[in-house]
Amino acid sequence: MKPRREFKLEPLDLGNFYHAVLDALHKHLAVEGRDFADVDDDRLIQLLHERIEDFASTDPFISKFRSRSDHNAFIISNASEVLGECVLEIAQMARAGAFRPLLSEAAFGDVRTGEESLGQFELPLPEGGVLTLSGKIDRIDVAEIEGRRVALVFDYKRTESATTFKWSQFYHGLNIQLPMYLLALSEMAEAPVDGAIGAFCMPIERAPASAALDDLAQKADRFGRKAKGLFDGAYAQQLDPDPGSRWSQFYNFGVTNKDQQYGYYANSGALKPDDFQRVLEFARNKMIALAAEIMGGQVAVHPYRLGTQVACSHCDFKAVCRFDWQVNDYHFLEPKSKLDVIGECNGA
Repeated sequence: MKPRREFKLEPLDLGNFYHAVLDALHKHLAVEGRDFADVDDDRLIQLLHERIEDFASTDPFISKFRSRSDHNAFIISNASEVLGECVLEIAQMARAGAFRPLLSEAAFGDVRTGEESLGQFELPLPEGGVLTLSGKIDRIDVAEIEGRRVALVFDYKRTESATTFKWSQFYHGLNIQLPMYLLALSEMAEAPVDGAIGAFCMPIERAPASAALDDLAQKADRFGRKAKGLFDGAYAQQLDPDPGSRWSQFYNFGVTNKDQQYGYYANSGALKPDDFQRVLEFARNKMIALAAEIMGGQVAVHPYRLGTQVACSHCDFKAVCRFDWQVNDYHFLEPKSKLDVIGECNGA
């Protein structure tokens, strides 16, 4: 079963528009042997507008949507402006560090769309059998560091609110997307890198910020699409060599005189190298455990509740589910912080 598709541009469809255009721009630059970092801003915006027009003219859904009304045309025009701002900030971020975009919409596992796969990502299950995982990575950046070709993973999100890496969700297996990408790139023999050292979510739309009139110009110039995720802190210098006195403007890590790139450790995306490896191993074990439970027939109707978040809020099939919150009990999950998770990983 799947929800019926309606003829309107929902947030998901707008997100697909963003992804398709960014992918087309990356692939066009790759054909020219270039990337976001080595093209000047004016040329980058020109190429972006060409890709937008190509996509909006050739995609049947977007083409019909735009021609249906002036209001729809305005939605596409506004989305194009958002992409213009986003592309310039992607370029600014890439120029600041050592990593450069290599691949866009890079698929792995069982690919059914005619695209070439990076390879198979498989994990052995304890009772026999193999868990085969499939996915598509929005963007892979690479850098040559100490003789190794290492990668960063970027996952585009429509809004900033969707970019925060929530350790409670990771711990309970509700969201293992970024660690799964890191494991896949590090372990697939066919992957074009020697390992992955970080994964981040990056917002495409920038949330409006309030400011006094005197501070308006300064706030408008501030970098507004910080990438948030987790990474091996040993590579902080290659991500942002000039993070400033406190927090990097590009990534979610801070620098202090005492702890260097591991400052504000409880709230930072930087992980000490040993902690980084243990977190990835925890993710591996969690995926195997979840798969083993499914294979073992554990499919009870027992939706989770984590703080104010409940699984039912994101379910399209409430009408066919037997769960009733007025009668049944949720599966209550305990909140976990970054330090809680690292502590359990170290104790394992």
